[in-house]
Amino acid sequence: MKLSQLKFFCTVVEHKTIAAAARELHCVPSNVTLRLRELEESLGGELFFRDKNRLYVNPKGRLFYQQARDIVAQAERSKQLFAGEHQHGLLNLGALDFSLVSHLPARIARLRRLQPHLHINVLSRDSLVLERMLIDSDLDLAITDGPIEHPLLASQQAFDERLVLLMPADAGEPDAATLAPLEFYTFSRECSFRLKVDHWLASRGLKPRMTLEMESYAAMAACVQAGCGVACVPGSLLPLILPAPGLKVVEMGEEGVSDLYFVWRRHQLSDELQTILAILARPA
Repeated sequence: MKLSQLKFFCTVVEHKTIAAAARELHCVPSNVTLRLRELEESLGGELFFRDKNRLYVNPKGRLFYQQARDIVAQAERSKQLFAGEHQHGLLNLGALDFSLVSHLPARIARLRRLQPHLHINVLSRDSLVLERMLIDSDLDLAITDGPIEHPLLASQQAFDERLVLLMPADAGEPDAATLAPLEFYTFSRECSFRLKVDHWLASRGLKPRMTLEMESYAAMAACVQAGCGVACVPGSLLPLILPAPGLKVVEMGEEGVSDLYFVWRRHQLSDELQTILAILARPA
């Protein structure tokens, strides 16, 4: 059974005669007759009563028409996924939590405005989890720190980012004496930012009183304001945290540079995904 046969059959039923169906389908009547015969042979039964040169749909034909009509309509809708300038389909997008607060809200809104037919699922995960989800095909695109060096993944720079220290306003420089009595609030070990922070501390011989993982930047800032400790946060969040009394920002220099990258599965950068990247990469 072929889709073209179903289309010919439905057209005959809807236009009552082979001649009228042939005009609608822009073909000769004999072509319509042939397609109907082929369809009946594939089904192993007749769909019409035949009286000389006239056709009348039989009961099985009427029931079959209801199903065939739905199949033809669904096929036409499916073709529309690849027609026109708008994107269709489903995009699974994963990103670091803070990027969904700082870098992405306006950009995602722009993507929705420009590609309203594209279905998007957006979730936040730590960087190592995002990489695993990409490799397992649970994500189509991730926005995470990079660059990524993996045989199954490819990446390109997305947004400038840096890590900074939040310290109590009356604290001294971030040296061993200053940090020794303080707590240090940082990322989970599932986030590669954590590796950078641990290296920064170790390279300077800095040992805070204790290191705590916190998944809330607001909670980090509140603890720093209370004078309990020091936090490492993405610089793009500073406009949301500052100005706040009792806080000061200390830059981490070149070691704090932590740009974000678009990451996808290697060899799967389709035209559609390139369009999405171009929309997301534009300034907010």
